[in-house]
Amino acid sequence: ALVKRLLKANGLDEEHFKPRDVAWYISAQKDAGLRPPAVEAWDEHTRQLVEIYRLYEAQCQREGVVDFGELLLRSHELLARNEALLEHYRARFRHILVDEFQDTNRLQFDWLRRLAGGGSAVFAVGDDDQSVYSFRGAEVANMRDFERAFDARTVIKLEQNYRSHGNILAAANALIRNNRDRLGKELWTSESAGEPIRLYEAMSDAEEAAYVVDEARALRAAAVPLSE
Repeated sequence: ALVKRLLKANGLDEEHFKPRDVAWYISAQKDAGLRPPAVEAWDEHTRQLVEIYRLYEAQCQREGVVDFGELLLRSHELLARNEALLEHYRARFRHILVDEFQDTNRLQFDWLRRLAGGGSAVFAVGDDDQSVYSFRGAEVANMRDFERAFDARTVIKLEQNYRSHGNILAAANALIRNNRDRLGKELWTSESAGEPIRLYEAMSDAEEAAYVVDEARALRAAAVPLSE
């Protein structure tokens, strides 16, 4: 809503500067730890985006509000500029656990590195094959850089799967190994191969739900126990 107000107040066309795209752009700069003066502009369009970012930041300051990226950026700046405060929290948190590490951005990675810089033990849990939030600034490269940045002593790969049968895992492994820059793992199970995989492409969520219901009804009519 704020971006829309700023665009209208400055006579900018929402066709050329879509509010959602502008909000993502601003968020991406914050994720990279960049305030407006530090953002490079290579053309007129980018220069205008930087100016919108500046106006957005000034308006947020006037209204006394922050977005999620601002919370991260201010925390990072505070730790970077206040050595006494940084040492206080380094001493307070001697053991740090990070879950869903594949979804962290570079700002969070540096924030964590500063916080753990006093010799804290860091335990990170993540799956590079489940990194799907790059459009929100997530950097799967953080997982590759973790071992070097934190001098990791141990890497434990959890490859045994307890949820799926062999055919599903074989298909998943065949697909995911085509991804670039993977750390590498091979899922396996002690269960049987299970039923062959069937593929159904629904045109909508309602059609998908109807398919599942029809399948359940057919199995029930075939006297398959509902518990199965």
